[in-house]
Amino acid sequence: MISRHFKRDFLPIGLLALKHDLTDALRFRLVHEKGVYNAVQRLMYWGVLAAGVLVVVSGLGIWKPIQLHELVVLLGGYDVARYVHFAAMAVIGAFVVVHLALVMLVPKTLLPMITGGIRPLESRKIDHD
Repeated sequence: MISRHFKRDFLPIGLLALKHDLTDALRFRLVHEKGVYNAVQRLMYWGVLAAGVLVVVSGLGIWKPIQLHELVVLLGGYDVARYVHFAAMAVIGAFVVVHLALVMLVPKTLLPMITGGIRPLESRKIDHD
């Protein structure tokens, strides 16, 4: 929030750009630029954040259904809250699986995923060019 990373890197998500990037991704022709998130990546990160909020909210509802009755009602009842919780956890799990699969396909992306930047060797190579 303080660094405005999400506003700077994950907004806006245009429908035209999303359609174009999704089509390219499904055809395995999506161009990847270091430090630039395409529309599909932006949507997926917002989706996993929304799933995280749903997990917390629905988890509170199914953990304390009597004390948080209004929240449970807002979620559609106790049984629906359980389904929402399960579905949100499945979304987060799928997100993690996709990230792990992408790291196995392109191992050099692991360190930048963890550190949020390019590797020191790559930065030295860029500086000398």
